Amino acid sequence: MRIIKLLIVLLVAVGFFSCSPKYDKQYNWAYPVTGDWMVKAYYTVGGIQKTFGPLEMKSYNSSFGRDSIWIDDYPVYSTSTKTWGGNFWAMKFKSAVDMSNKTFNTTGTINALSGYPINIKVSNGKIVGTDSITMDVIFGDDPTTTYRLAGHREQSYEEYTQQ
Repeated sequence: MRIIKLLIVLLVAVGFFSCSPKYDKQYNWAYPVTGDWMVKAYYTVGGIQKTFGPLEMKSYNSSFGRDSIWIDDYPVYSTSTKTWGGNFWAMKFKSAVDMSNKTFNTTGTINALSGYPINIKVSNGKIVGTDSITMDVIFGDDPTTTYRLAGHREQSYEEYTQQ
């Protein structure tokens, strides 16, 4: 009788552990507009075209509804100089998003970094395919220059979800 019980327990255990569950990937509502990006900044100064970068940037969903995203270049605050520094402009701001067209724009938003409240305007922001990003940005402390930020997803969404 003990052998039969042991065999039944063993059969149940083997059956339970031999079945591996199949998981469906769950995408964030803001995919593919959100992600980690490697971009370059293209701009013109005195008739000369310049390029800055590559630099890291992140876009992610807002906790308020499904109408906006955050754009962030990983700003760091220096306690010794009491200033913000980032990969590019020390920016962190919210932008309106249209998921049906994979576009995002703002007519002017204030930088969310305390002590650095510049106005930021984004036009022509869009995701091309699922892994390319482009946008035109004007910063309030340099209103005569339009910066074209363009690049690619640092890693694909599939790689990101498998970490």
